[in-house]
Amino acid sequence: MEPLISIALCTYNGANFLPQQLDSILNQTYKNIELVIVDDCSKDGTKAILTQYAERYESIKLHFNDQNIGFNANFQKAIAICSGDFIAISDQDDIWLENKLKLLHQNIGDNWLIFSNSEWIDEKENPIGRQTLNPDFKLGNRDYRSALFYNSVTGHTTLFSKTLLPYIFPIPETGYYDWWIGFVALYHHKITCLNEYLTLHRIHSSSVMHKFKGNVKTDIKAERFKEIDLNLSLVRNYKNLKEADKKLIKKIYAARRRKGFSPYLIRLIYKYYQDYFPDLKSRTGLSRLNFAIKFSKNF
Repeated sequence: MEPLISIALCTYNGANFLPQQLDSILNQTYKNIELVIVDDCSKDGTKAILTQYAERYESIKLHFNDQNIGFNANFQKAIAICSGDFIAISDQDDIWLENKLKLLHQNIGDNWLIFSNSEWIDEKENPIGRQTLNPDFKLGNRDYRSALFYNSVTGHTTLFSKTLLPYIFPIPETGYYDWWIGFVALYHHKITCLNEYLTLHRIHSSSVMHKFKGNVKTDIKAERFKEIDLNLSLVRNYKNLKEADKKLIKKIYAARRRKGFSPYLIRLIYKYYQDYFPDLKSRTGLSRLNFAIKFSKNF
């Protein structure tokens, strides 16, 4: 028999697109599933929709919070309730391709986590012309250093084994839970990627994790470095870090706190550019040095 896969779905005022997502999950070709839903005190029609679906489908395990606990805490609660051998994360406003769970389960192997790609759509399901991962993205043999300055693991694309749970709990109250989970799996070299888009990821005015105006990304450099700063502050305290890795991350974080020009950071990025930025173009010589200087200055 196929192992049980739990889907952790957190909801908050998601009535507009929720039925489509619920239908796409319940119509998966992988049938041995439970859908764990935790609603964080929605004020629109979300609760009524969830109640109606729960009455129709025994596979739905529905929970309503007594008070709003926030994004990360709600996902930790949902994940902790899951009883499956594997857990998939779901946003409330996406659409899953029907073979998503089957393909992720087939390709996870003995890894703790697998992540995939997603195609971005707008409110009316029109393609935006962008995917979460570049079409040529490959995980390769990168290590945790590639997850210090940016994140490739997006929650709504993941499936992970319950073996991972003792390593990721407690999920930090701040920051991005998926960045944290991806870092932990990558740190232990128990991660793989299936670069196929298995999710239609909806971008709209109420999206929680994205800063967009229409179809144009408003990628403010200062905000990006705030996210890096927050991530470094969290991962430097990961309980299973080796001493040498802990010292390295703390030195990088200290360079960030000092602000401005950092000879240490310039030398580090210049020497190990490919390890920290494996998805950027290859650089050598003066180009690599200029990148390291600019990064340090902005950092």
